[in-house]
Amino acid sequence: MSRELHVFVPVALRALMDRLAMRIEAAAGAPMAQVIDLNPAIYQRIAAGEAFDIAVTNPHFANVLFTSGHADAACHRPFGRVPLAIGRRAGADGPVRTTEHEIAALLSEAQSIAYTGAGTSGHTYLAALKGLGLTDAVMSKSRAMGAGEPVASVAAGEIELAVVPLTSVLSSPGIVPAAVFPEQLGTHIDFSIFLSNAPGTGSAAVVAFLAASELDAELAAAGVIRFQWT
Repeated sequence: MSRELHVFVPVALRALMDRLAMRIEAAAGAPMAQVIDLNPAIYQRIAAGEAFDIAVTNPHFANVLFTSGHADAACHRPFGRVPLAIGRRAGADGPVRTTEHEIAALLSEAQSIAYTGAGTSGHTYLAALKGLGLTDAVMSKSRAMGAGEPVASVAAGEIELAVVPLTSVLSSPGIVPAAVFPEQLGTHIDFSIFLSNAPGTGSAAVVAFLAASELDAELAAAGVIRFQWT
């Protein structure tokens, strides 16, 4: 059997990749070891020379790694686009808000808000607050947390709202969507797939599997929207 493939997976896609794991291994003809981390940390680890076969992360990080020679751009493929979302504790009443006005009101009315401080979604949230003119009003009740902590704190009833990728809301027990940010706010988070400079046998087949249109409906149900390069 081929050696184990090491795959960098963003925290936001952990649950989805867990569901796809057996099919990924079947496509590769090799076992897979997922390395779960935040997108900025995935970039930093690869840039520092950590060995891997396949990585999924934000395209802007991938492009820097190609330029620096730490990864191979030849098999770079778009994977999916995940809307930024707001999660609330399951059982709370209210519609899923989708307009700028509704989201601004939700954030303004909240007593406490958690976000992933070191993650791409956290940086995106802070930029959205600025774009909505809410930084002064909302930052004082916003709390930066580590990976996975915002949704856990909401599920436990410790924090009212969690601003995280939609995939994280949909895959977290005890959490339901309170809002999904609209595309015009520029808050959707893109993910792409690429290979190392010396990928193990079966790595290219995994990229082909993950980019295949046959997965589109399953990804959409998990909160991932397919996209093409512009």
